[in-house]
Amino acid sequence: MNYDMELYSKQVEKLIITEPNNRLMENVLGLGEEAGEVQGKIKKLIRDKSFSKSEVIKELGDCLFYVTAIANYLGSNLQEVANINLNKLHDRQKRNKQQGSGDDR
Repeated sequence: MNYDMELYSKQVEKLIITEPNNRLMENVLGLGEEAGEVQGKIKKLIRDKSFSKSEVIKELGDCLFYVTAIANYLGSNLQEVANINLNKLHDRQKRNKQQGSGDDR
């Protein structure tokens, strides 16, 4: 089944099982855990010379779930998150500030 992102966001809300007072923390910790699993899959490419594209994509889906849950919690959505991110990155590109560190470069 294919989902548009608005429908996906609604489906994520139906799958949340954490109590409201713990939800933000659980979602942020879940995102960190799933991002670590993506890292682990890529590490195996370096260490073991083995790589499973499908396994990485599955873990990215788990990351997407938590990003969506956090955006929903904050009263936002993936479209807004994507727009803000691309605007920020295009601004950095325009100012030749893509390298370096810091949020406000």
